[in-house]
Amino acid sequence: MTLTASPNLLVAGIGEMIVSSSPDAHLVAYGLGSCIALAVWDPRVKVAGLAHFMLPSGAANSASPVKFIDTGIDTFLRTLEARGAVLGRSTLKAAGAAAMLTVGGGLAIGKRNSEAVQQALADRGLKLNASALGGNAGRTVQLEVADGRFLIKSLSSVAEL
Repeated sequence: MTLTASPNLLVAGIGEMIVSSSPDAHLVAYGLGSCIALAVWDPRVKVAGLAHFMLPSGAANSASPVKFIDTGIDTFLRTLEARGAVLGRSTLKAAGAAAMLTVGGGLAIGKRNSEAVQQALADRGLKLNASALGGNAGRTVQLEVADGRFLIKSLSSVAEL
């Protein structure tokens, strides 16, 4: 299993989100360290979204709408709903939140991001169906719009979550 190299590759950079209903689209977030990629896929209408969150909290920013979990998650979820996704029947998966910076006891940004995304979802009556959070290695993720597969590439492997 490998990540796709395709002209239909849509990339979510830090603080960015992608929502698509194109069955040949592949949504990707590269180089997740302490950042979190939240993937949402509605199997009935085949709408998929990928958000690349950087930090647990901060002021809303129109240039990077999902940079912060607390102010960006509603923007992401509303965008999915506007495209026809029903969150209650959607699959939610997340990856990232690695412990990349451990200076003097650590800032624990990855851990804080993990806790923030799970709490933000719980506050909205949602929960993750699967996750690959924590650890100390970076990851790249890919969400397949056609079937909702969520692939995670680490230094030595590619796995499906």
